[in-house]
Amino acid sequence: MSLLRPHNPNNDALFPSRRKVQPYDLSTLDETEWYVDKIVSHCWKGRNTEFLVKWNLGDSTWEPVSNCNELEALDNYLMLSNIKRWWDLPKRVTMTS
Repeated sequence: MSLLRPHNPNNDALFPSRRKVQPYDLSTLDETEWYVDKIVSHCWKGRNTEFLVKWNLGDSTWEPVSNCNELEALDNYLMLSNIKRWWDLPKRVTMTS
């Protein structure tokens, strides 16, 4: 914290030729749509279940069952696990990322 200083914006009168640094916008485009490719794994956290969701743009995130319960990907994951309901999934902690 000792290295922090208050930000003083560029003073065009004192430094007329100084270029202002524009911050890079890290947000995604509004038109970008994320689709679920598949559910890769699951883990239990007490009574709550989370699913590792692989998205079409390459990222994977852990999502609570409330975000996944209407996904076809969940139906496929349960079918591959030979289970009919998510609450019957094995109670194991998965460390897959």
